[in-house]
Amino acid sequence: MKTKAASLIEISNEMRVLDVGSGQGTFAAAIAQLTGKNGEVVAVDATDEYLAVMKKNLDEYGVEHQVKFVKTDATDMCSKLALQSFDAAVGYRFIEELTDPTKLPRIIMEMKKLLRSDGTVAFVELSTDTHNVAEENLIRLHRDIGGDYFPKPEEILQHMKKTGLTNTRVITVETNIWFSGELFLKGAGGQDEIWTEFKDRIMKELWPSVKEHGMKYPSFNVFVGHKSKNK
Repeated sequence: MKTKAASLIEISNEMRVLDVGSGQGTFAAAIAQLTGKNGEVVAVDATDEYLAVMKKNLDEYGVEHQVKFVKTDATDMCSKLALQSFDAAVGYRFIEELTDPTKLPRIIMEMKKLLRSDGTVAFVELSTDTHNVAEENLIRLHRDIGGDYFPKPEEILQHMKKTGLTNTRVITVETNIWFSGELFLKGAGGQDEIWTEFKDRIMKELWPSVKEHGMKYPSFNVFVGHKSKNK
């Protein structure tokens, strides 16, 4: 799924790519597989708490030597990285995790400054346009219980356009990843595990529906924009 999303962003061999909000490194691994041994991925995160897990994931996919980790806040990346040195700057479910959504325009501008001419800025985010109860269960877990941020697609595109990015668009990617109630209880799905601090609420508010209908990833929205050659 992540490799397909990276392919839609047109990540290809020998590219240098910035992965913003890299977390456990699974999207960085997918990108690195596409950039190949002659490419490079720079994984950026404000914390290094997932660094050990990231290294394990990168090693599992055999791309550990292609990914470099830089600890920095997404609003201050230009102070740590060379300007105009990346072919693409991307984020996987990054906007969803923003604790201060007002910082998004500044983050997009930082990403743009780090791009070479005609480079690409892209975000891969869950769609809240659900088609069944199982998909709604997953969104409820993240939005209503976890407090994640899900702005309307038009809002994200508007922020991208305001930074001067051109040819901005949304590509929708359908998924077919389901979790049964039993798998959900076991913490299946990586980020969709039962968070300790929310366990009581999950079991009270969400579990009855998950038990009956299961849980499914909804479609993904891939937001893409380009830095013009003359900017």
